[in-house]
Amino acid sequence: MTQKAAHLYDAGDDLGAGEAANMAKYAAGEACVKAVDQAVHTLGGNGLTREFGLARLITAARVSRIAPVSREMILNYVSHQTLGLPKSY
Repeated sequence: MTQKAAHLYDAGDDLGAGEAANMAKYAAGEACVKAVDQAVHTLGGNGLTREFGLARLITAARVSRIAPVSREMILNYVSHQTLGLPKSY
């Protein structure tokens, strides 16, 4: 999705590039959080010790979902620009 966004941007399709970039950020943020959560669950209580280093990744993974644009704003953008739905904010 990131490559598609870059290709569309280079081709001058700002609207398509914005949509693809937002979708890529959304998917990456969700995958990151899911992967870290699964790692912590797999390791149990040890997943939060300093030895494994997952405690810091929990915060970083959560931040990837909200910064610089929250996933709700991404969904609003895609629904408005792609699906033609009215703004919900």
